Amino acid sequence: MQQDILINWSPQETRVAVVESGAVQELHVERSLERGLVGNVYQGKVARVLPGMQSA
Repeated sequence: MQQDILINWSPQETRVAVVESGAVQELHVERSLERGLVGNVYQGKVARVLPGMQSA
């Protein structure tokens, strides 16, 4: 089973496709004007923990 990653880039957007046996399995489009937060990593310091939320 052959997998290929195809990338198409322009200043406006980047398109990435995962093709397996000639069929597109995944397609990702990122537009430069609509930057998402998915995949970003942030470093910070926890100032306080809220007990009701059970998270920082």
